[in-house]
Amino acid sequence: MNLDANVQKLLMLVLKKWKLILVVALIGTMAAYFYTANFVTLTYTSSVEFLAYTIDTTQELKDSTNAAQTVSNTSKMNYSVKMLSTYIELFKTNEFCQTVADDLNKESGQSYSGGMIKSSVTYETIPDTSMFKITVTTQDADTSYQIAKQLETSILEKMKNTNNGLVGASVEDSARKATTSEKLGYPKKCAIGFMAGAVLAVAFVILRDLLDVRIKSSDELSDRYGIPILGTIPEFEIKANNTSKATSSATPSMKKLNAQSEEYRYKEGDEYKYTTGKGDK
Repeated sequence: MNLDANVQKLLMLVLKKWKLILVVALIGTMAAYFYTANFVTLTYTSSVEFLAYTIDTTQELKDSTNAAQTVSNTSKMNYSVKMLSTYIELFKTNEFCQTVADDLNKESGQSYSGGMIKSSVTYETIPDTSMFKITVTTQDADTSYQIAKQLETSILEKMKNTNNGLVGASVEDSARKATTSEKLGYPKKCAIGFMAGAVLAVAFVILRDLLDVRIKSSDELSDRYGIPILGTIPEFEIKANNTSKATSSATPSMKKLNAQSEEYRYKEGDEYKYTTGKGDK
């Protein structure tokens, strides 16, 4: 697989900085763990499942293809499935939630608000069926259970009094009180923290490289400006240790010869004078 030169450069840059990326990703993991342990609140859930169905009334439903025939059982089921989204939207209205709160307050003596009911309840339709599910999530097991039990009654009444009672519902799975809290999801949250840290680190490495206008090699100079390179000056490293070792291993006669041949420069008054092993000159 042929990759663009710029893509190859970015990949090599990321691979070169893999240690930095790994460190930042681990920091993100620890941050996610710390946040989950200290700021995520335990919650409790109760749920109810309903079955919606079409009710035969004196106002018979007619098939769209033949107005003279009554709708078949399959058509009735299709009608209830199509109407589910409409009823669920009715359950989300402020008026319905306030009615649920008022009825619940009468029964329990609490002071729940419609907004609290609305924020704690979620609705879900089961695909390819006429069933739907409500889930109540709060920070208290008793509260979740009480709201779910009240919804069992309030939802059935709402459907009975809406659309001439053409679609009804039955409770197929009643609410149960939660015995344990929802899991905090440490593995999932830590994985998200790891990925977020890695993405931020990669973005930092790439941005820093893109914003760096310095020329780092002769090839980059030639590619950017089209200037031919005649030659380069290599870097020399002076190793003082090797020089000192060579001096220490020299024989006395060699040391004397070196001392005589060395020239020193010093300043006396306003004049510079030189001295060698043989004297001043």
